[in-house]
Amino acid sequence: MRLDPGLNLKLCSFYLKHLQTPSSLHSFDSKCAFHSFLGSTENVYDGLLNICNGLVSLKQVHSSLTVSGIINCNTHLGGRIIIKYAKFGEFNSARSVFDGIPSDKPNSFLWNTMIRAYANGSCHFQSLELYSLMRKTGISPNNYTFPFLLKACASKSMITEGKAVHGDVIRSGFDLDLYVEAALVTMYAKCGETHEALKIFDKMPMRDLVSWTAMITAHEQADQPHEALLLFQKMQLHGVSADAVTIVSVASAIGQLGHTMRAKIVHAYAICNGFLKDLSVGNAIISMYAKCGIVSFARLVFYSLEKRDGISWNSMLSGYSQNGQASEALLLFEEMLNLGCKPNPVTVLIMVSVCAYSGSLHRGRKLHKFIIDKRIRIDATLRSALVDMYAKCGDLETATGMFNDIPPRERNTTTWNVLISGYGMHGFGKEALDLFSQMQQAGIKPDHITFTSLLSACGHAGLIDEGRECFAEMKEHSVTPQAKHYACMVDMLGRAGLLNQAFDMVQQMPIPQNDDVWGALLLACRIHGDTDLGEVAARRLFELEPNHAGYHVLMSNIYAASNRWQEVVELRQNMKDIGLRKPSAFSVVEFGQEVHGFYSADRANPYWQDVYRKVESLAVEIKTAGHVPNLSCVLHDVEDEDKEHILNYHSEKLAVAFGMMKIGPEISIQVTNNLRICNDCHSAFKFVSYVYGRKVVVRDANRFHHFEDGTCTCNDYW
Repeated sequence: MRLDPGLNLKLCSFYLKHLQTPSSLHSFDSKCAFHSFLGSTENVYDGLLNICNGLVSLKQVHSSLTVSGIINCNTHLGGRIIIKYAKFGEFNSARSVFDGIPSDKPNSFLWNTMIRAYANGSCHFQSLELYSLMRKTGISPNNYTFPFLLKACASKSMITEGKAVHGDVIRSGFDLDLYVEAALVTMYAKCGETHEALKIFDKMPMRDLVSWTAMITAHEQADQPHEALLLFQKMQLHGVSADAVTIVSVASAIGQLGHTMRAKIVHAYAICNGFLKDLSVGNAIISMYAKCGIVSFARLVFYSLEKRDGISWNSMLSGYSQNGQASEALLLFEEMLNLGCKPNPVTVLIMVSVCAYSGSLHRGRKLHKFIIDKRIRIDATLRSALVDMYAKCGDLETATGMFNDIPPRERNTTTWNVLISGYGMHGFGKEALDLFSQMQQAGIKPDHITFTSLLSACGHAGLIDEGRECFAEMKEHSVTPQAKHYACMVDMLGRAGLLNQAFDMVQQMPIPQNDDVWGALLLACRIHGDTDLGEVAARRLFELEPNHAGYHVLMSNIYAASNRWQEVVELRQNMKDIGLRKPSAFSVVEFGQEVHGFYSADRANPYWQDVYRKVESLAVEIKTAGHVPNLSCVLHDVEDEDKEHILNYHSEKLAVAFGMMKIGPEISIQVTNNLRICNDCHSAFKFVSYVYGRKVVVRDANRFHHFEDGTCTCNDYW
């Protein structure tokens, strides 16, 4: 039972009234029959300190010890006062007590106590400064000194200082002490020196849970999940049982691997051992399931938690975001606000990412206003995310304006990268290259993301020579080309019709080829109708990613465009046999604060009949103006008349027709589509923008298309 603070204070007052001086202590003992209850003076003060739960009572006890002079001759009580002050965050008072106690004999106890107080209170630099003073004073450290010093070094990743302390450990002869060894392992592990940590760990004759957990966590944080799980298995074989901290790291490692079966096993382990009572474990399980793509399980754990903190909400929101469930994330955010939970900067960063993914400009602006109204600090990371959000929501003008408002000295690599990427996805390749030049002039060092954005921008704009130059320039900036950079180059060459050069680049890659590279080549084969090379790319893709429906669909479309219907049937049957489904085309359009979505040939939307009539009238009018339906975009073996009918009801056409019905002519119609826009829709929207004088913006799976006055910003290159 916890005593009432008022009662504690009264109890302290009672004792302190009778314990002012040593003489009064003697008098109290001789007069009262409570001597056996009170025990020694030290025990009395120990009892008082145990019930001190505030500064007022602590200062009363401290005052009594000072007035009586006991604190000067009892290092145990002096140490307890120091720890108590530190617990309440009063480090200056703790240090004042330490400095005020005379030391007739060299004594490491009080030094260790003060170092411990600093280390546990995140005053890491002060603990190291005090250790230095301790050595100068002639006080020798012991096996209690070093663990706290190493903890301070680990907390701030001070590897240089940590290695210096390690040297003192060896010189002092404590390098074989179990607790010191464990602290060394933890220090090296948290500082990212996994190899050094493992060297000490392997030599340890006895390894406790802390050491095992430190090594598991080190590998997990170094993106070495396989090694982390292998250590976890070894730990169990050595008979060491995991605790909640261990399970958090194990869950994170499994999340990195995306291994669903192991995720369920560790969840069951946590339940059987009662670890889910620890909120950090529950949060880790949510994050693990989300990274494994099992959002339903993550949601189940989230709603089963007895209490939730900011990390719980952020883990679930991030889970939705990572798995492309923007609507669910937005609903959960609303629920969070309705329950009175206060979002933190991490929360809004996740939600900015959600809005960017959804392409909803209205929601993005609403969130930005929320951030300003709630006075949430907009740091460099959040500001960059907002620039990225506006660019991905089609408002490149606001994105550029926000970038220009950032003081030049506050622009970092990420800030430049998001705007370069924004220009690229909108088809402004030359502007992206100009911005890269400004970035270099500002003295900002580009990274691998910079070059990914640049190469992508060149690919979307058809800037082949400039793209080659950027790729060659990577080495000058000490950036080693990764698979994603080769994928951008293959995509760029492939879109330009240089399929043989693209294929040569794939074959000559000095690093392993992944599905991104072969996928870029397969898409190029689809654009240019190269069935033979497409089959080569598809075979490799089916080996690398057998369960990726998109690659099967892409190859099926290549066959259909070549009228090889037998191969189409066989490939679609193969998809059915292994349980793959073609992703449905889906387009959304914003109307005020409403968002309306359409599938191809959609009859579920409440406006579908009006939309159908509108799209049919549009088809007639643009046909009169010269639009010729591109029947090759219909990948079904049907009559031409039926093909033309099918083309009319593509999801993006339905969304644009709805926008023309509902949105005023002075406002652009903005549509987000989950797939690459087809040639027929692209041509149709150019005619719509010309005939009706409407600006239409379409964000497809790859980029933005701005249709105005009969042209598109992509210059028919996409």
